[in-house]
Amino acid sequence: MLVRECLRSGPVTVPPECSVREASEIMESRGVGALLVVSGDELLGIVTDRDIVVRAVARGLSETTPVREVMSERPRTIQGSSDILEAFWSFQAARERRLPVLEDTELAGIITVDDLLVALVLEFNAAVAPIAKEVIAPDLAP
Repeated sequence: MLVRECLRSGPVTVPPECSVREASEIMESRGVGALLVVSGDELLGIVTDRDIVVRAVARGLSETTPVREVMSERPRTIQGSSDILEAFWSFQAARERRLPVLEDTELAGIITVDDLLVALVLEFNAAVAPIAKEVIAPDLAP
């Protein structure tokens, strides 16, 4: 299974000047926990709901603070054409829960650890279900 098959939506982006309040509102309205911070076509960073809480709210920063001050800069990315096992290794190496996904140089979205786990469970189920049917109920197997 490829990384692009795990994407649930397109990328949600904001400019680095976007305030943490605006970013929070966008996350809430779009139902996402992270935004890609871009300037033109350049990916500058990623800002997560946790970044806003830990790096802005907990430190007493103003809600008008730009996301560039609380984002994680230069995030590790992965290509949509990569296998999900490569995503697994990237998550482990980066110690992050989200990876921006690229199609060549274009942003395609974000894959999360949860997306990867769901994909792995579905892959496992697809591989094991036919065998399980034969073992559990051999008379009902096709």
